[in-house]
Amino acid sequence: MGMNYFVGAYLNAQLTGIEKAQVNRVKLFTDAGWPARCLYTKYNPKIHENATKFGLQGRCFTLYDYFQEATDDEVVAKDWVAYWQTVCQFKLDFVDIAPDIRIHDDQGRYVAYAHFATPTYEQLVYVNYFDSDHQKVKRDIYDSRGFLSQTKFLKEHQRVQAEIFFNRRGQVKIEKTYQVVNEQTVLKRIVLKDFQQRDWFFNAEEEFQTFFFNTLYEKGDLYFCDKNGYIGQAMANTADEVKVCAVFHSTHARQQTDVLGSPLKSSYRVPLSQPEKFDRFVVSTALQKQDLMARFDQLPPIDVIPVGYIQPTTVNLQQKQPHRIIGVARFSPEKQVLHQIQVVERLVAEFPDVELHLFGFGSRPEEQKLRDYVRTHGLEHHVFFRGFVTDLSAEYAQASLQMVTSNEEGFSLATLEALSFAVPVISYDIRYGPTELIEDGVNGNLVARDSVDSLYQKVRSYLQDPHLQKMYMENSLRLAKRYTEAATKDKWQALLSAMAGSRESKIG
Repeated sequence: MGMNYFVGAYLNAQLTGIEKAQVNRVKLFTDAGWPARCLYTKYNPKIHENATKFGLQGRCFTLYDYFQEATDDEVVAKDWVAYWQTVCQFKLDFVDIAPDIRIHDDQGRYVAYAHFATPTYEQLVYVNYFDSDHQKVKRDIYDSRGFLSQTKFLKEHQRVQAEIFFNRRGQVKIEKTYQVVNEQTVLKRIVLKDFQQRDWFFNAEEEFQTFFFNTLYEKGDLYFCDKNGYIGQAMANTADEVKVCAVFHSTHARQQTDVLGSPLKSSYRVPLSQPEKFDRFVVSTALQKQDLMARFDQLPPIDVIPVGYIQPTTVNLQQKQPHRIIGVARFSPEKQVLHQIQVVERLVAEFPDVELHLFGFGSRPEEQKLRDYVRTHGLEHHVFFRGFVTDLSAEYAQASLQMVTSNEEGFSLATLEALSFAVPVISYDIRYGPTELIEDGVNGNLVARDSVDSLYQKVRSYLQDPHLQKMYMENSLRLAKRYTEAATKDKWQALLSAMAGSRESKIG
């Protein structure tokens, strides 16, 4: 069996739904004994640090790592402070408000500025270099594993002129050159140095990505394209023998009220306009498959596989705080988190102990709007911004309800996670996940989309009735069991067997 690659653009220190789905899938494949790696196309000197945080050590690398001959997790340490002071005879000026150092050479000239990850000065992040006019002319970027990974050369206004990428031995592996066009810095050429005994030239990142996918690929491998908006075209352009599955993480049509006629989202334009270039589509709900087939002919086979699965958990209903509500969503317009706050605002008079705990991150202006609303409406004792938390088990254990107020969801991992901890969900009736995960009046409620009033009425009825709460909680646990790891594994097993070509070569 070949390698299964889950391909995205980046892995940050905070996970969005897509990266969360990738982390879940890697764990599922690893448990099943199927080889799996996460693959990312953007340059990211912190990727191995982030991978460790989410348990992906040794199972994750970028296009740049590959060509820089550094796909491993090995960390090298160097005492930079001692080196600069004793070997270089530099004078160091320690900045008091940050783990940064101003560097003066042995003649007292200010030559560089170094930034470290922590106040212990162990992990060097970057060093800026200055010319004799104190203009910044160069930046060295260090990988979180400790080696010099990239040098940027800067010209006036600190515009990037060129970027050089190194392997661990300091040899140049990639060169990127830029030009200013209409006041914008534009990539003009990528040179891949001394790869397979020659140099290779590319005019754009997309072309470079396709070359990478073709080069990495070996017979039996599968690519699962998780970020179709970023890398869909590079994947579509791969050689014919390269097997690619497009994974849909979100709705594909812009207007959920008109899924058959409204324009497509840019994220899914490539697979849906060039379906012949993909071997398979994976969606997370039966309704999305139905919508796709009603609108398009000539699609590749479509598998319905939920993006998440539940882990067996023991839940003590006695621990639940009856008026504690949880909200798990990015702070972005389509999640409409303000609606949740407005519902709580209307509940306060009747339920003085009602609390809404929001777990999420996102655009600063969006979060600021929500915080301002909470402040101006005196809700500081009822609405709490808790930030991004990697493991919400302890929070779900205490919560009695979750609200979902998005205008659309691809699957809604947060809904499944809540139900698996006996937290019923009251959601807008939206495509796709909530309609499939929530049975109205059984483990929660579906209310008319964007109707804050209906949402408030249902939440109020639920909080008023301890018997209803207990029934919904028990049903949540029961119905979430449809999404066990074993059930999800069987669905992936079927897809992998089909892709392997014959039923006889069943993977087990």
